[in-house]
Amino acid sequence: MRLRFCFHLLAVLPLLAPALVHAQTSRLTGQLGFYDDNEELADPFAGRQTLEGVRFQSAWTLATGPSTDLRLGVFLDNRQEDPQWVRLKPLLSFEYHQGGTRLIMGTLQSQDRHGLLEPLEDPLLSFARPVEYGLQWLQKDEGFGADVFLDWQQVDQPGQDEIFDYGAVLTAPLGPAADLQMQLHAYHEGGRIFNIRVVNNYNPALGLRLHQDLGFLGPSGLDLFAVTSSDFEGKFDLGPDWGRGIYVKGRVTPGGWVELYGIYWNAQDFFSEEGDPQYNSQGNPASFYRADRVYAEAGLREDLKLETADLQAQLKSAWSDEFWGWALRLTLEVPVDLELPLGAQAPGQKEGPDAL
Repeated sequence: MRLRFCFHLLAVLPLLAPALVHAQTSRLTGQLGFYDDNEELADPFAGRQTLEGVRFQSAWTLATGPSTDLRLGVFLDNRQEDPQWVRLKPLLSFEYHQGGTRLIMGTLQSQDRHGLLEPLEDPLLSFARPVEYGLQWLQKDEGFGADVFLDWQQVDQPGQDEIFDYGAVLTAPLGPAADLQMQLHAYHEGGRIFNIRVVNNYNPALGLRLHQDLGFLGPSGLDLFAVTSSDFEGKFDLGPDWGRGIYVKGRVTPGGWVELYGIYWNAQDFFSEEGDPQYNSQGNPASFYRADRVYAEAGLREDLKLETADLQAQLKSAWSDEFWGWALRLTLEVPVDLELPLGAQAPGQKEGPDAL
């Protein structure tokens, strides 16, 4: 895998020569991260697991024009449970940006899992699949926001199914304290060129996000979503094609110190291929099935800005039907951001946006 990465990098370097010649500014960004996630959820849906590791990513962003950037870098991940295991991923993307619009081809911007709800995409994918490749449209305007993406995970070839997921988070403000939001996450596996088996899983959601500063309770919010699932061809073997659920999340930050939150989920025959398995009706093993699901979670979260690092801590207690468990997640990230002028900047040219 390392040799293949080096080969791809060498193949791309000649294509970068024109961009290097014409670039006026560049920016080197990086991030050294330490993570520890301990899931003690003793139930037939998620189960126990521990993830500990160190990861590093660094990217060089070249402003190749007033509205275009080229990004080249590398991502490294090392898990503590297997010191010999190292994941190496290239970071390579081309971006067009104009006003509040960003169009990306290559390595995607996937912070916070694109803003998707936990039933639609598992937060643990930020550790399991931290780098995504494909196409992305980001929009950030006063009256509209969007994150629309296609993440190609695996190509179709003999003996290997194609795998890709795609999704969208569309936000429209209804006022200073309310947003209307539509979400979609879908998963595809198969391919009809070399394989017959096909998996298609769709999970749309529609809801409201309310947010307001409540004085002593600090920045607060309430999320209300109706969620559905469909699995006409897939791995949902025991349930019907359609499922549904109600998602409610409330949060307060007393004194601006630490966020206290709670989640309530009530669903019937719901299944998401890449969502948090705590929200599904089908368990692990797949022979365990429960049509009506109730899941509740309460916890606290703190994002601490240190002088040279960012610390995030989350502790939660979870009730999955009659089962109970807890989880602790810690991440420490040390950012690096250096601007490297390459020459005179063209009049009116913007600097490249932060890549990481």
